[in-house]
Amino acid sequence: MEPIRVATWNVSWTGRGSNHFEESQRRVAEIDAGILVLTESTDDLVPAGGYVARGGPDWGYEERPSRRKVLLWSRWPVTDVSNEISEPGGRHVSATVLSPIGPVRVHAVCVPWSMAHVSGGHENRKPWEDHITFLNALGEVLALEAEDPATGELPLIVAGDINQREQPRPYANAKARKLWAKVLGDAGLKVVTDQAMIDKIATGPGLLASDPALFPPEKMSEHHAVRCIARMAAA
Repeated sequence: MEPIRVATWNVSWTGRGSNHFEESQRRVAEIDAGILVLTESTDDLVPAGGYVARGGPDWGYEERPSRRKVLLWSRWPVTDVSNEISEPGGRHVSATVLSPIGPVRVHAVCVPWSMAHVSGGHENRKPWEDHITFLNALGEVLALEAEDPATGELPLIVAGDINQREQPRPYANAKARKLWAKVLGDAGLKVVTDQAMIDKIATGPGLLASDPALFPPEKMSEHHAVRCIARMAAA
């Protein structure tokens, strides 16, 4: 059975009319993922065809209808789409992807950065407050899905902009780093892409991930795209 390619890229709001739109389209084609999480994106960069699940339009800043903090695109049909994290909202969407290796539960995320709603937006948060609130909510959602007969037995992927990194020097305060490690550990997840990137893919025990790849942003974005290959683990 052929494995599947899973990727995530924060495209820094590149859309039709942006200076690097066509370059970004070519990069998405080059990444050639069957499951693609785009963060800080618009539908303009979603590959033609396939299936799309979107995060909500409101994440506490000025709404622009074409923009989403998180988009989940799949070459294969998706079911059981959910936006379960409402506070902070607009940063999460999950779906079951009916992939060639079998159904896979995917959580696409754009975790708030350290200064979310501190110096912009609502301006009523402390540094890392929204980040920690979101990770707590993500941990709760993953725990609930683990107990749900519809999702609990499915292999798990969490992918997107985590806004933390471990190397070469940690980016996140100690509480945030410990909480991310707890979310991973409680769900049996392991980060399988470059730990120096804040954009990550983590997979659960039902999957074997290999061939992590980086795609430099050049001038298209502030973020590398990351990709891995996933196949079902042997029973």
